[in-house]
Amino acid sequence: MILLASAVLIFARLGHYALWDDEATTALSGIGVWRTGDTTAVIDHNIAAYESGKELRNLHFRYMPPLPSYMAAPFVGLMGNSALAARLPFAIAGLISIAILLWWLYRDEASALVVGLFGIGLLGNVSLFLHFRNARYYSPAILFCVALAYLYFHWDGRRRPLFFFSILSLGLWTSNYLIYVALYACLAVDYFLWQRKERPLGVKDWLALLLPQIIIGIPLVLVWNPFSAKDLHIEAYESLTDKLVLLWYNLRDSDLNERGPTLLLLLAPALYCATRDKRLFRGAVALLVFILAITFASHHIGGRTATGDMRFLAPLIPLSLFLGAVAIHIICRGQWWLALPLALVAFATNFLQIYPYYFFQGFRFQLQPDNYLQGFHSTPLFYAGELLNPPNDPYTEAAKWINANIGAKQTIWTLPFYTTYPLMYHAPKALYAWQISYPPEAQFQALDPIHFRGVVAPDYIIAFGRVGREDFQLFRELKSRGGGYDAPQTLDVFGRDLYNPELYSHAFGPVTDFDRGADAVYIFKRAAPGSRGAK
Repeated sequence: MILLASAVLIFARLGHYALWDDEATTALSGIGVWRTGDTTAVIDHNIAAYESGKELRNLHFRYMPPLPSYMAAPFVGLMGNSALAARLPFAIAGLISIAILLWWLYRDEASALVVGLFGIGLLGNVSLFLHFRNARYYSPAILFCVALAYLYFHWDGRRRPLFFFSILSLGLWTSNYLIYVALYACLAVDYFLWQRKERPLGVKDWLALLLPQIIIGIPLVLVWNPFSAKDLHIEAYESLTDKLVLLWYNLRDSDLNERGPTLLLLLAPALYCATRDKRLFRGAVALLVFILAITFASHHIGGRTATGDMRFLAPLIPLSLFLGAVAIHIICRGQWWLALPLALVAFATNFLQIYPYYFFQGFRFQLQPDNYLQGFHSTPLFYAGELLNPPNDPYTEAAKWINANIGAKQTIWTLPFYTTYPLMYHAPKALYAWQISYPPEAQFQALDPIHFRGVVAPDYIIAFGRVGREDFQLFRELKSRGGGYDAPQTLDVFGRDLYNPELYSHAFGPVTDFDRGADAVYIFKRAAPGSRGAK
């Protein structure tokens, strides 16, 4: 029942929203993989050059680990450019993750009450399902972390499972390098403190575990190498204070995104002291080590970002839910009539999070949509309402307009820059202009001039909501050189995508109360010769 209910929450209306920008780059590189076998950025007449092509080497994606692109490849190749095609393999990986968790409980003979409490936690955690429903590395990273943890705790001393462990580790490595480092930090600490006393690894075991990862993993990272990227905001640590600020953001935003019942998790040390239940202590240590590893290995600087590394911390959600279930079981002394109502409060409402209490004192988080994260509520009920009646989104409406009104290879400049990639995926017949700064570096020199910002005027400009000062200035310079554009056509939809996996940037219903003169989607057509264009 838990697995079937999870399948509904993962797959229902999976293809409703258009892909947002990061998802679209995964899908576009997947198309390249399907056609060429490699993560090429050249898709027909378009170039997927995110951030002026800073992620590209010789017109190939070389910054992010490649597995998500290869996962998407057969689906987008056989099913076409739909949101469902791109997200389907990642949703399947999410359902497999839940199946492993449930099998783990079954194999370890967990009581029916613990299974029920954990099931309520799973089905009530909207953050987990939102990560499973995105065409990004989140879902495979969670899957590999869950599978590796399962093998780690159930290793029987045989050598063959270690080779399988290595292969799964390579899967995590090619999903996300940072999450791989964090998981192995957890495993190293746990092995040193506990596991080596129960089942130590011999020399041959270590070779079976590490040698395949070294032989295969090093060549992979030499090809898809984030450290070879230029000007991608990868900065050295400025100070310990910066990292402590980022640590605070990670802790704060884990609560804000309802990754687990925070108040119950804070009770874990006290409950361990009272019961000596090793699961609580080992689990709490793993949570802390994972967060610390992400914090100190991340390229983000705490003083220069407003949010934590939530997407890298997504694999902690299952562990947080299990610790919450164990805590409820202990607090209620195994009495189901007490435990089940407490589980509903803990997992189906935000009553045991910290942030609602700060909201009542006037605290407001800058990224929150106006209709969410205010006061006490039930996020699962919001999510159910969204699945029953999902709102429209700006990329779907803009792609429909392009497909109906723009001819093949007519040129479009979209702003902000990241809005190019959802349209490039969903409306591929247009040629998307001005992605690359001028003058170009060597890998771009043979491209058509339309790809370089400010060189050739595009046929259309599509603006999603309010634009930045740099884009506005470029538009004014274009008009001053005679590039007049007609008065804009307005699409009556809020110009910002609000269906990202983080709860603070996810709206569960339509945004209708917005300024149609500033926050909608605007389409400018280049004026006919001799016309002065719009003011």
